[in-house]
Amino acid sequence: MRLSFPVALATAAALLLAGCSDSQTPEEETTQTASASPTQDTSTPEPSETVEESEEPTESPSAEPTEEPTSGGDAVTELSAAVLLPAGGLDPADGPRTESEGVVDWKLPEACSVGAPTTAAAMRSVVQGDGANEVPVGFHQVAVFADTDAAVAEAARINETLTGCTGAAPNDGTRTVAEPVEVGAQGRGLVVDYHGTFAMSGDENALGYYTAVTRRGNAVTLVASAGGENTVSVSREVVTGELGAAWELLCAYDSAGC
Repeated sequence: MRLSFPVALATAAALLLAGCSDSQTPEEETTQTASASPTQDTSTPEPSETVEESEEPTESPSAEPTEEPTSGGDAVTELSAAVLLPAGGLDPADGPRTESEGVVDWKLPEACSVGAPTTAAAMRSVVQGDGANEVPVGFHQVAVFADTDAAVAEAARINETLTGCTGAAPNDGTRTVAEPVEVGAQGRGLVVDYHGTFAMSGDENALGYYTAVTRRGNAVTLVASAGGENTVSVSREVVTGELGAAWELLCAYDSAGC
């Protein structure tokens, strides 16, 4: 069937428009291709393994040593009368009392004399009682040193002398016996045995008296109950009790404090 001219013209125009709508310019194809591509991930990938933190604890600064210092520096060298036993704490409690300040000889039997603590920074002493009626005389001495080393050396010097002097005292029948004392540091006791009974048999009821020395920090102290008619056991008990009280008064010279 033949189409009329107007109809053929309309059909050709329609075909031309359809063909134009299906075609694309190169620029449009590029744009579509780019938009169709997946977006690239530019972030830094996570590592497949993580480094574990060390399980070892961080070291803390070393703690201050608890042992006594062996150098001067902060050592207390002042020595007040408060370091001396009070009248009621030194036997005989009702005897006359004389206090003094200055470096003097340690109060020890002549056979065991060690002289004075020449390296002491200060020293105090007290004498209580007059020795009347066979009552002992009480002594208490304290020496303080520039550092603990000096005090250790002085206590060692006294201990060595007391150990070495054990035996008969000159010009009489007394005998001396050194023994350890469990008070403070470097504690040492000395029995003065009037008749040698204790030295020979260990009889605690032998007549005699006791002297004891100990150290606390940079201070050294001595307590004695000299003379009288006490037994060794009684005198030892009195003196070691007084030495313990004397040690308590020296906490200012102890690195551990009071």
